Amino acid sequence: MRRNYNWWTISLSNTVSAVLPRSTRTHGLFSAEDYVQMRAFFTARPHLVATPTTSLPSLAQDLGLAGVWAKDESGRFGLNAFKLLGARFAIETLLAEGQLQSGDTVVCASEGNHGRAVARAAHDAGCAARVYMAADVAQARVDAIAGEGAEVIRVQGSYDDAVRILQGDAAANGWTVISDTAWPGYERIPFLIMLGYTRMMDEADRAANFDAVFVQGGVGGLLCAIASWCAFHRPTCAVISVEPTEAACLQASARAGHPVAVEGPLTTTLAGLRNREVSPLAFDALLPNVDAFMAIDDRWAHAAMRALAKPIAGDPRIIGGASGSAALGGLLALCRDRSMRATRRALGLDHFHAIVQARDLRCAQPDQHHGGQPAAQRELGTETQPRHERDDGKEQLLQDFTSAALVTDKLQPD
Repeated sequence: MRRNYNWWTISLSNTVSAVLPRSTRTHGLFSAEDYVQMRAFFTARPHLVATPTTSLPSLAQDLGLAGVWAKDESGRFGLNAFKLLGARFAIETLLAEGQLQSGDTVVCASEGNHGRAVARAAHDAGCAARVYMAADVAQARVDAIAGEGAEVIRVQGSYDDAVRILQGDAAANGWTVISDTAWPGYERIPFLIMLGYTRMMDEADRAANFDAVFVQGGVGGLLCAIASWCAFHRPTCAVISVEPTEAACLQASARAGHPVAVEGPLTTTLAGLRNREVSPLAFDALLPNVDAFMAIDDRWAHAAMRALAKPIAGDPRIIGGASGSAALGGLLALCRDRSMRATRRALGLDHFHAIVQARDLRCAQPDQHHGGQPAAQRELGTETQPRHERDDGKEQLLQDFTSAALVTDKLQPD
């Protein structure tokens, strides 16, 4: 059963919902000259090699799809996270422009990956780094960032509170903020970070054909980058955002037509997506270029983790955490939840190819917060859960799978 309210599709099981806005496509946030700049940067650094795009044909067949691929970010520049694409591009561009000098201090807020990426890029540039994190972020994430040479400052509140606190500290001390979250008067650096993220799409485009892409949400930085790339290079490609129901700030903002903050406790186990507010710069650019905003119960991401860790015969094994598995969880929900049939038809995605882009959070615990095992981690239809701990009780540091799925709506010819 399903209920539709002006393109608002709600599952009666409360595990998935979707908003399909009616917007006219734009060319995205970036110009042709911007893409030339980005490509020149990476071409001049051949040691920054592309990550693989891996086919998952058995999963595709199981879902009734023409194809599924994984864009595996676990080996990205030795950091195991796509975030370094943006942080390195932004910091080295600022150095080249004279906006940043060796010895300066850069600061950011993070739930894990972005902070570690900024710390690594700052160290390579000869800069100091300070990373602001919510007080309940797992200690393994803090330790990993500190291990890159950064000073970690814990703050009471959420990621969004950390952003506000670092703004004041940076202004008082003359530090440079390296954030993919924008605010009035602070847009240039988030722009550069998101432009760096588009490198992933260049790589995926060379490896597979696709008609749609599923992307995890967060504040919207990665989503904006991918939606903008698709709008410019593949304007008929469908783009689907996926985020946890408890932190669905993008979906809420899309429904309102402007940025809004979500309220309530952020107890989702998808720790990297625990955001109450979108980045205004990203949201304004992505809204007309995203075809659907999905919100999923955490269990869909857990099911995606299990599908990757214990693949169907013939597919490679991918170990991922919950945040990174969110977009693949969205793909599973779209294919398997009966309430999503109308959404599939509206998107023209009854049969499609999907590319799933993956990131690694080996720096962090597997999307846990409060330093412990998350509650209510049952997969849909089973009591069996992806293992987040070793048999000896020590926490295992897992890769976090950044799922973005690129899709094509036609089956391969017979």
